[in-house]
Amino acid sequence: MNVLVIGAGVIGASIANSLARRGASVTVLDMRSPGRGASWASAGLLAPYTEAEEETPLLRMGIRSLSLFDDFVANAQAASGRSIEYARTGTFEIALTDEDAAHLLGVKSWLDRAGVACEWSEGAAARDFEPAIAPQVRGGLFIPAHGFVGVGSLVSALLHAARFAGATLESPVEAVDVTSNRSGAIVRAGDRRYEADRVVIAAGSWSRRVRVAGVAQLPVRPVRGQLLHLRWTAAARPARPVWGPGCYTVPWSDGTLLVGATVEEAGFDESTTVAGVQSLTSAVTAMLPGAATATLLDARAGLRPATADGLPIIGMSRSAPNVMFATGHFRNGILLAPLTAAMAEAAIINRRMDGQIEGQKDGQMDAMMAETSPDRLVNAGGSR
Repeated sequence: MNVLVIGAGVIGASIANSLARRGASVTVLDMRSPGRGASWASAGLLAPYTEAEEETPLLRMGIRSLSLFDDFVANAQAASGRSIEYARTGTFEIALTDEDAAHLLGVKSWLDRAGVACEWSEGAAARDFEPAIAPQVRGGLFIPAHGFVGVGSLVSALLHAARFAGATLESPVEAVDVTSNRSGAIVRAGDRRYEADRVVIAAGSWSRRVRVAGVAQLPVRPVRGQLLHLRWTAAARPARPVWGPGCYTVPWSDGTLLVGATVEEAGFDESTTVAGVQSLTSAVTAMLPGAATATLLDARAGLRPATADGLPIIGMSRSAPNVMFATGHFRNGILLAPLTAAMAEAAIINRRMDGQIEGQKDGQMDAMMAETSPDRLVNAGGSR
C-alpha cells in the first residue's frame, strides 16, 4: 500500500513510522524542516489529568495514549538507534492562593473517586517535597503517572525509524490540494503531483490550507504558544515538572528548564514577543524564585492546531474516500501521538475502525473515532 503523509511534526512522524513498520510504502511531505511547527515549541509534558475534567472524550484519549508511551518510546529508540529523553517522574501542581488550593483539592477528590494515584501536600510539606517552589505556596498535588518527553529527540527518532523501514521524507514541499476517488488519491504540491492509495493530512494548523475536494475547509485554527528555555543557576532545581497558575516547567537532564506556555489568538504569526516573555518570566519567578537568576537561552513560539470543541480531528473522511485526517490536537499533540498513530494504523492497514490495539476491545476504537469524527467537525465548522 502506498501512503502519503502530509506533515512531519510529532503526529505525522508517529503515523509514518507506524505505517512503514507495518509494510506500507510511505512518503512524508513537509512544508519546512521536520518538527519545526508546534512540535518545536512544545515542552513535551505528558499530563492528561492536569487541567482535565471528569470523564471527557479528550481525557479518555489522553489516559489511553499515556498507557502506550513506554512501549512507544522504547520501540522508537530500538528501531532508530537514537536516544529519547523520557521520564515518568510525575507532575507537581502547586497552589499559590487559597482559591488555587481549593481547586486542586477538588481535583484530588475526583481523581480519588476515579482511582487515580495522587498525593496532596500542605504548604511546608509541599516545600519539603519540592524545595525549589516559593515559600508562600499553599500546597501541591503530585500525580505520579505523569511525565515528559524530549520532543525534538522523539520526532527525530520516529522519522529515522520510519526511514529504516523504507519511508521517504521530502521537504520543503507544501501540499496544496487533494483529490480522492475510490481507487486512491492525488496530491498536488506546487508543480509536483503525487499519487497514493491513502493520504493522511497531519499538518497541524496548516491542515486547513490543504484543500480536499468535496470536503469543507477543516475547522482548525492556529493558537500561538510561547515557550522559554532557561539555564538554571540556583541551588534548588525542580526534580520534576511543576505546574502553577500561570505557567508550567519541565527540567531536563542537561540542567536546563523549559517554561511554557502562552495561549494567544495571533493567527499564523509565529513571533516571540516581549509581552509573552514577560508573562512567562513573571509567572515562573512567582512559582520558582530561583528562576530570577536563570539565564534566558531561547524563546520559542509555535502554532497549536485548535478546534472549536477542543477535540482533535482523527479518522477517515466520509466525504473524500481514501483521505484520513489527523489534526486539531491543540495542546495535546505530544501526549496523543501514540494513540493517533495506532488509530491511523487500524484505519489504513486493517481497514477497520474497531481494530484491537494493545488489548483494546472491539468497538472501543470505533467509539473513539466517532468521538473525533472529522466529518462531524467539518460539518459543524461550516455553520460557524
